[in-house]
Amino acid sequence: MNMYRTVLLLVASLLAFPVAQLHAEKMDMFYFTTQIAGKVPFDHEIHLQKLQNNCSGCHNSIFHIIVKKNPVYTMADMAQGKSCGACHNKSNPRAPQLNNCIRCHQVGDVPITVPDFGTLIFSHDKHLGTFTCGDCHNTLFSTSRNNEHYSMAQMERGKGCGACHDGTTAFSVKKDCSKCHLVKDVSMTGESVFSHKLHLDLSYGCTDCHSKIFVAGPGRAIATMRDMENGRSCGACHDGKTAFSVKGDCQKCHKNVNLIKFKAFNAVFSHPSHTALFKCADCHSSVFIGGARSVRYTMPQMAKGQSCGTCHDGKTAFGVTTNCGKCHLGTPADITFRIKDAGIVSFSHARHKNSFACGDCHNTIFGTGVSAARFTMADMQKGKSCGACHDGKTAFGVKNCGKCHPVKEIRFSDDARFSHERHLGAFSCTDCHNQLYTAGPNNKRFSMSQMRQGASCGACHDGKTAFSVGGDCDKCHMSTVNVIFDSKETGRTFFSHKNHVTLFKCTDCHNGIFAAGKDRKHFTMSDMEKGQSCGACHDSKTAFGVKDGCIRCHPVKQINFNPGTAVFNHKVHIAAYGCRECHPSPYIPGPDNKRNSMALMEDGKSCGGCHDDKTAFGVKGNCQKCHSANQKIIRYELPANTGNVDFNHKVHKEKGYNCTDCHYAVIASGYSNKRWQMKEMDQGLFCGKCHGFSMAFSVKDPKACERCHQKESNWQPPHPQLQ
Repeated sequence: MNMYRTVLLLVASLLAFPVAQLHAEKMDMFYFTTQIAGKVPFDHEIHLQKLQNNCSGCHNSIFHIIVKKNPVYTMADMAQGKSCGACHNKSNPRAPQLNNCIRCHQVGDVPITVPDFGTLIFSHDKHLGTFTCGDCHNTLFSTSRNNEHYSMAQMERGKGCGACHDGTTAFSVKKDCSKCHLVKDVSMTGESVFSHKLHLDLSYGCTDCHSKIFVAGPGRAIATMRDMENGRSCGACHDGKTAFSVKGDCQKCHKNVNLIKFKAFNAVFSHPSHTALFKCADCHSSVFIGGARSVRYTMPQMAKGQSCGTCHDGKTAFGVTTNCGKCHLGTPADITFRIKDAGIVSFSHARHKNSFACGDCHNTIFGTGVSAARFTMADMQKGKSCGACHDGKTAFGVKNCGKCHPVKEIRFSDDARFSHERHLGAFSCTDCHNQLYTAGPNNKRFSMSQMRQGASCGACHDGKTAFSVGGDCDKCHMSTVNVIFDSKETGRTFFSHKNHVTLFKCTDCHNGIFAAGKDRKHFTMSDMEKGQSCGACHDSKTAFGVKDGCIRCHPVKQINFNPGTAVFNHKVHIAAYGCRECHPSPYIPGPDNKRNSMALMEDGKSCGGCHDDKTAFGVKGNCQKCHSANQKIIRYELPANTGNVDFNHKVHKEKGYNCTDCHYAVIASGYSNKRWQMKEMDQGLFCGKCHGFSMAFSVKDPKACERCHQKESNWQPPHPQLQ
């Protein structure tokens, strides 16, 4: 693409300027893409300097200035004088020759991925100091990256690199492996390191180990110490004869063996402390098998003489059943028990360690690790687990639940609260759990009516044992909230507890008139008019009636009708009429209310039931009584080449026209999808009723089109005020 752009610039400059000015155009570097030799850069600037800015030296005799017209040339074609070979040849020794490949072809290090040996690097720079490109390309290696992969055996027979690296022309592929293959220290398990350098310095060749004893690379097999003792892997030489044995001199390979940390129990095993007294073979691999086959033992197993317990038996060394702090550093972390029906319980080691030794509990009362068992409260009450001490004598009893199980204030719906702290002052946990309440998320919720029948809180709160759930509401319900009723016909209605509790008690309404919670029932206005629900008080005697005090509960507001600009004001109408004079006939409140056209209103429907010029002003003549003076601009959407038309009510009103001058005489009222054509307007219809005679500019006047139609260049989307 860059090359093509350059050519176009060159053509343009040839047409516009003399040849002497061609150098004023900056020529970009562009690249020839070859199939097997990568991208070859061509620098216009360097060539123009050599040719003294004479473009015709190449164009179009050697290279056509139109890129597509140039054929593809091979290096053989160039050697015969075509393309670049027209200048770069033996007859012009001052120009770089074609056999100087790297003047044009960029070369670099080539990574070669060898299975099982990683990646080795072929250096072009190192080889070009001795050989030319043609010595290898394309006889031994193609210049592409799709060369066949040769094995070492094939190279030893003269393939690939082996054509030169035969021990005569260059070092042999058979022996000097590290000349090409990078070798390094290999880290293995057990803090052991294999040093290639150390072994190569002892005159071993790579083939002494590879691939007879070791298969290099990620597919290699890992041998255990026991495998090595049987002559495999390192043990093939390290047998105590050829080299030191793998059995005894562990630290020859395993250096810097550090602490082994057991994170789960904050325990540490120190190799330095033990190797100062013992040999590695004293433990490995009779007592401990190191590495991936290592086995973890429990404290009870150690107490029976396994693992650390082989020595730590209280005789040879301190016993595993005591002196816990010798291996387990610091204070053990708190243990968290997640109990299905009783929440989270935390056990503090720090608090108990101040009074007891580890052995007081471990491993007599509590099994550690995988030996740990879980006990129920019933088990503890029989003296097991925590109950061994927490029996009410040695320490507080397990029945004193709040000491371990966190208790808190529980909040229910309607701002009802249960205080554990207050109840624990008079009762124990088992008085309620698990007879009345099952602790946890599966606890069942009860209604107030169920409590009055003795369920849940009502088992005690019956007016005898404790205050009754039927009367003292504010003992549990800390506050009251507004209740929102979503009524389909009248929208949201709010009930204010705050207004009522200043005059009445909770029991004046609950649960005689209103059932609270999930037992509550919704009543219609006709039910209330018969004395049910709110109507029990709102009967026009005790309090305002449900019939005549609609707006005391139901919010009323101004209603805007769209499309159009009509507004209905409840406040104005309520001052003269009652709600029931309109609702539910002729209007059903809510989103399902039917919309009526002006024509229907003129026939007495909807607003026309009163607005008939007798009871109230008529719907036909007093438009601005309902439709605001700020009438919207009406946009008629037309194609961009025709231009939209905006009709401005304000402009026409300022000219002295009334609504009825157009509505009903010229334009039918209401919303219509009728689209008028210019031909119809020319005949005096629609806008042509006025805009065709001396009253206003004519729709027939071609010079007046832009009075209504927007220019295509000025076309714009509708303004927010438009409809």
